[in-house]
Amino acid sequence: MERARKDLSEIHARLFDHRPIIQAEIRYFVKEFEEKRGFREKKGLENMNNLIVELNDQTLPKTHEPLSSNIQSILARLEAAGRITSRIQQREQEADQNDRLQASRERRKAEWVAFVNEQRRIGAEVEEEHAKAVAWLKEQYAVMEKDLAKFTTF
Repeated sequence: MERARKDLSEIHARLFDHRPIIQAEIRYFVKEFEEKRGFREKKGLENMNNLIVELNDQTLPKTHEPLSSNIQSILARLEAAGRITSRIQQREQEADQNDRLQASRERRKAEWVAFVNEQRRIGAEVEEEHAKAVAWLKEQYAVMEKDLAKFTTF
């Protein structure tokens, strides 16, 4: 019985356990992939090296001379553009400052008008109080004169 179980487990392992075969296939696939990739990378690096050599030997000298001769005019244009932009920026700042000053002037003018109106109102109140006080004092003096006139008739 033990032998039958052993044989049966061996048959089962051969039929259903594919790990060794799969691992061998994976190793073969990885090896092939790395070799092909290595060849492609090597070709890519060789192409890049050829391109760099060509740029250094041919293209760079051709472009260096025209660029060096035009660099002064390009710098002059850039400096002129920089001056123009700084003038534009300065004008905008001045315009903003003028707008702020104008708004401040208008605000102060409105405050002044409000202050003058308040002073007129207060002045009118003071004048009214003064007129009332003068009228009261006249009344008091009139009463006092009447009382005084009573005493002078002795």
